[in-house]
Amino acid sequence: MKYKRLLALLVGIVVIAAAGTWFYMSSTASALVNEKDLMPAVRVDYPQIINSSGLLEAKSSVPVGCPQVGNARRFKLVRVVDEGTQVAEGDFLMEFDGSDFSRSLRDASTRYQSEQERYQQRRSSRENQVRDNKLNLEQARSDLDKLNNKLNQQAELESALTIAQTKIQRDMAVMKVESLEKQVQLQDESSRLDMQISRSNEGNFKRQMEDLLDTIDSLTVRAPVAGVVIYRRDYNNEPKPVIGNDANPMDPLLEIPDLSTMRVKVLVDEIDAGKVKVGQKTRIIVPALQGMTFDGKVIELSAILKQADFSRAQKVAEARVELDLGQDLTLLRPGMSATVQIQVGIIPQAIVIPLASIQERNGGSFVQVLTPDKKAFEWRAIELQTNDELSAVVKSGLEANEMIRSKPKM
Repeated sequence: MKYKRLLALLVGIVVIAAAGTWFYMSSTASALVNEKDLMPAVRVDYPQIINSSGLLEAKSSVPVGCPQVGNARRFKLVRVVDEGTQVAEGDFLMEFDGSDFSRSLRDASTRYQSEQERYQQRRSSRENQVRDNKLNLEQARSDLDKLNNKLNQQAELESALTIAQTKIQRDMAVMKVESLEKQVQLQDESSRLDMQISRSNEGNFKRQMEDLLDTIDSLTVRAPVAGVVIYRRDYNNEPKPVIGNDANPMDPLLEIPDLSTMRVKVLVDEIDAGKVKVGQKTRIIVPALQGMTFDGKVIELSAILKQADFSRAQKVAEARVELDLGQDLTLLRPGMSATVQIQVGIIPQAIVIPLASIQERNGGSFVQVLTPDKKAFEWRAIELQTNDELSAVVKSGLEANEMIRSKPKM
C-alpha cells in the first residue's frame, strides 16, 4: 500500500514538473538564440495602401470593322488574324465574303461588253447613213446646178413653155436639196445624241465595275496603323470576330491600341472611395505577366457611386490610373486584369514588423521578443493598427529597435 502511495506521489511530481516546464518554455520560449532568427522592429514612414481590382485599357485606340459599302448592312466574316498578332501598317487583318459583289461584277461586265458592242454597231450604222445622205445631197445639188445652167442657156433659145417647165424642175430640185440638207442635219443630231447615250451607258457600266472592284478590294481589311491586334468583346465578354458570323459596319470587331497610352480602369469599394484622390501614387500588379509591377498615378475619380455588377449590391467608384512614362509597356494588353495598390496616405515613423512574425492567440496578437539578457525569447502581446498582408504597423506593445523572432516558435 505504501509502495502504491509512493508511486502515485512520484507520478504527480513528474506531471507537475512537466507542466511547469511547458509553462516556462511557452512563456519565455527558452532556446538557443540564432542570429538568423532575429530582426529589429523598425520605425519607418509607412504607406497606407488600398487594394482595388481593375482592367487595362488604352486611352488611344484605332477601331477596325467591316467596310461601309452603299446600303449593305451585313458582311459575313471568312478570315481573321489571330488576337495578339503584331502588325505593321497595311498588313492583313480580316476578310469578308464577296460572292454577291462578284456576281454583280460579272453582270456589270457583261452589260459593259454588250453596250460596247452596241456602240460599235451604232457607230457603223451612223457612218453608213451619213455617207448615203451626203451622196444623195451631192446628187441633188448636182441636179440643181444642171437645171440652173439649163435655164441660163434656154433664156434666148427655148420657148416660154420649155423655160417654164425647166423652172418648175429647178424649184423642185431646190426643195429637194433643202429637204436633204435638213434630213442630213436631223439625222446627224439624232445619231450624235444616240451615240452620246450609248457612250454614257457604257461609262455608267464601267463605273459600276470600278466601284464593285473597289468594294471587293475593301472586303480585305488591312491595318490602318502598326500595333497589336485586340478583339472587341460582346456583352458576354466573348470575342466579336467569329468566322461565319455576320458583322455590322457600325460595330467594330477589332482594335489596334496605342500601347504607350495604357491605363487602368479601377473599381474602388465605396468604403475606401473617400480616401482616394487624383494624383495619388499607385502600384499596378498584372497577374497575367507573372505578377509584373508598374508604377502610376490616379488621374480620374468618378463622383457618383454605381453598382459593381448585377449579381452584387456592392457600390463602387470608378477611377482611372495612368501608367508612368519610361516603363516598358509592350507586354500589356487591353482587357488584362490588374490589382492596383493606391497609396492614400502615410503613417509617419510607425513601428513596422513582418506579418509572419506575429502569431494569433485567443483573439490577440503576440510576438517573441528577445529578453534583455539575450539568452531567450518571451511572448509579448501587441496591438496592431493596420497591415498590408505582408507587414503590420504596431500600435502598442513594442518599442523601436527591439529584437523579435522573425518566425515565432513554441
